[in-house]
Amino acid sequence: MNEKSEFLYVHELKPGMIITKNVTKGGDFLIREKTIVNEDIIARLNKAYFLEKIEVTISNEVIAQCTKEAEIQKVEETFKEISTGLKDLFLKLDKVKEEKVNDLRVFSEKIQLALKSKEIVISSIVFKGSGEDPIYRHGVNVATLSALLGKWIGLEPSKINLLIYAALLHDFGMTKLEQPVPEKADILLEERYQVVKKHAKIGYKYVDSISSLDKTVSYGVLMHHEREDGSGYPLAITGEKIHCFAKIIAIADELDVMNSDEAYKNSRGPFEILEIIKEKSLHKLDYEYSKIFLEHIANYYMGEDVILSTGERAKILQINMNDLARPLVLKDGEFIDLSKNKDIHIKELKLS
Repeated sequence: MNEKSEFLYVHELKPGMIITKNVTKGGDFLIREKTIVNEDIIARLNKAYFLEKIEVTISNEVIAQCTKEAEIQKVEETFKEISTGLKDLFLKLDKVKEEKVNDLRVFSEKIQLALKSKEIVISSIVFKGSGEDPIYRHGVNVATLSALLGKWIGLEPSKINLLIYAALLHDFGMTKLEQPVPEKADILLEERYQVVKKHAKIGYKYVDSISSLDKTVSYGVLMHHEREDGSGYPLAITGEKIHCFAKIIAIADELDVMNSDEAYKNSRGPFEILEIIKEKSLHKLDYEYSKIFLEHIANYYMGEDVILSTGERAKILQINMNDLARPLVLKDGEFIDLSKNKDIHIKELKLS
């Protein structure tokens, strides 16, 4: 195993590094040489206010992990920046429409640049959901997932660009509702639903009035809640009448909404959410698009670590597209087919 030596401050230490020499402070012994750095070691050095550099050896594996962490941080900062910019765009879109189109171009370029690190974006950023930002970060996540699906189904670059615009703007209407969306649990769901349903038409009205935007962008905004069986809104149209952008955004939207609800995600488990997308593809979401989406997403989980419902760690070896929630895993050298072991399920992904 190749290693290299470095002199690092405490805040630069990472688990897996090996301390080369005894660490002392004012004659007091702190850490013995050849100790492998972990979170407890870092905490002990921080508590001792150790300010000098420490000599450590770093393996290629640790270097790779540090590189991955840096890339995750870089992408996360990009997505936060786009989310902030999207909020500003929404605030001004009805006043300086044409000028703000250039902002969309910039956001699209940044998202497509981030997608050069697909594994990072999918496993460590997007699949964590949009947290407490159901409009702007949600829009960025949906645009990212939509761009991925657009590439996977073979859309040409110019259309992917327009698709990203539509996905970024898909919930613009939520910011223009005449009354705020009820948030309290005691408000009837139907009342909340009737308020929210208006956002698709409202968003379409604003976006369609921007002459420099292709009409396909406004179609994606208008129809992203339409469903294959006609159960969607605002037009209740079916199948081929729904624009392909809206079909793509619908899949991305559903996934991010489920991933953003921690209680729902924890009760269902990460793979059950993919199973729900598959189930909805039978009647509500476009079947072919959903199939392509799930097949590609599943590939990013091969070889990843998971926590089972037993509390034990395992590695995913194979995912059965007919039973997405129950893959074949390897635990302590033992193969476990979760489709045949109904008492065990995957509780948590350990992707980064």
